[in-house]
Amino acid sequence: MTGSGGTTGSGGTNARKTANGRRRGRRRLIAVVVAIVCAVGIAGYAFYRALVLNNRGAASSEELYQLVPVQTGSITLKVTASGTVRPGSTYQIVPKVSGTVTEVLVRQGDVVKKGQLLVRLDDTDARERLQEARDNLAVAEAKLAEAETQAKLAPTENRLQVEQARVNLLNAEAKLAQLKEGATPQDIEQARSQVSQAQLTVDSAKKEYERNKTLFGQGAVTRQQLENAESKYLTAVESLKSAEQKLDLLLAGPDPDELAAAEAAVAQARTNLSVAQANAEATSVQQQLLTAQAQVAQARNAVSAAERNLSLTRIVSPIDGTVTEVAAQPGQLAGQSSVLAVVADLTHLEVVANVDETDVHSVRVGQQADVKVESVPGRVFRGVVEGVAEQGKVISSVVYFEVTVGVTDDSRILKAGMTADVDIILDRRANVLTIPNAALEERRGQLMARTLDENGEPFFKRVELGITDGSITEVISGLEAGEIVAIRRSNSASAGAGGTRGQSTNPMMPFGGGAFFGGRP
Repeated sequence: MTGSGGTTGSGGTNARKTANGRRRGRRRLIAVVVAIVCAVGIAGYAFYRALVLNNRGAASSEELYQLVPVQTGSITLKVTASGTVRPGSTYQIVPKVSGTVTEVLVRQGDVVKKGQLLVRLDDTDARERLQEARDNLAVAEAKLAEAETQAKLAPTENRLQVEQARVNLLNAEAKLAQLKEGATPQDIEQARSQVSQAQLTVDSAKKEYERNKTLFGQGAVTRQQLENAESKYLTAVESLKSAEQKLDLLLAGPDPDELAAAEAAVAQARTNLSVAQANAEATSVQQQLLTAQAQVAQARNAVSAAERNLSLTRIVSPIDGTVTEVAAQPGQLAGQSSVLAVVADLTHLEVVANVDETDVHSVRVGQQADVKVESVPGRVFRGVVEGVAEQGKVISSVVYFEVTVGVTDDSRILKAGMTADVDIILDRRANVLTIPNAALEERRGQLMARTLDENGEPFFKRVELGITDGSITEVISGLEAGEIVAIRRSNSASAGAGGTRGQSTNPMMPFGGGAFFGGRP
């Protein structure tokens, strides 16, 4: 009994030990499996992060940004405005006498010469008056001939009256001789010399003004010095115009109406002298002779006036030019305020452009300008600013100032009335570093250049910027040629590009050179 019980207790203990060992082995196996699964999961997640997420980030950067290298090129700072082409010199053809239009000899677009007949007025009345004046002259001359045959001796005249009449006659003859003689070669040569000297002064003043403008842009001269140079240049231009006008008057010769009036004054002075001389005569024969002489003089003056009035029925062109408008029509009653036609010099045109009040302070006389018209695509006409209006005008609640740009078009492509776009050149720089304005972004109140770091995230670099034309900007320092800048794509505005705050899709506006600093956000 005792031996049998001992054997049974020992076997139970061994069985329990074996069962416990099996349970501990299963727990160790489970722990190993769990560890292996965790390790594989961690490795897979790391692989996923390195491969999938990085690829996704790269793809996202390419979708959000366009990469553009910093380039070397030219940039122009300009003021752009639109205006209308018009002739530089325009003459309205207005008759000096009233009459009915009988013939129009030109059409719009005809090229005419100075003195060419444009319009003819009815000259019936003028011819009748001329014939009547000639008949009266013939009668007066007959009476004078009769009086001269009867006159034998002339009495002594009052010396005072005679001397006064003689002085008046000498003055009238001197004025007439001066008008007929016109300008002397010495006067003309002197006027030409003055024009040449004035032109040299303009050229010198212009060079000095342009030099000061360049130095002012570099900060080497003051604004007062620049304005003094500009004032000197404008004064020289006005002096040149005055000298040219004086030369033109000398070359043009006497005015026909003024010459005719001087001749009439001489004739009247001679008559007055004759009357003064005759008044001293005590005979009726001499008095009759003087009366006849006066009547002849008056009749001749009437003939001259009638001939002038007849010539005024022929309307001629005052210049070499082009007929831009014809208002006259046969049968029309034309008065001395009626515009029958317009003749313009179309070889020298000008564009009157409306410049916004925010830009006009930058515009100066003498600045170069590029003129383009829609009807001639790709063609650029060169111009020069000739005038800036002092008084603005309001168009659609905006204040504009008229700027006159002179344009020379020998090809005759430009036409008066065309709408033109004018780029007034304020500054032009070549061989400078440039980047698109879209690669600039405002950060903390400053414009900075946007690029991407190695993870494709926006990185903002400090740069010093120069002038801009509205689409590209000069980079003075902070970037090198070939460096890459990033431009936000237009379809990325809603994609939340990198969580950037305060970002503008078009942050640029005209500005001068200056430093803009930034770094990583």
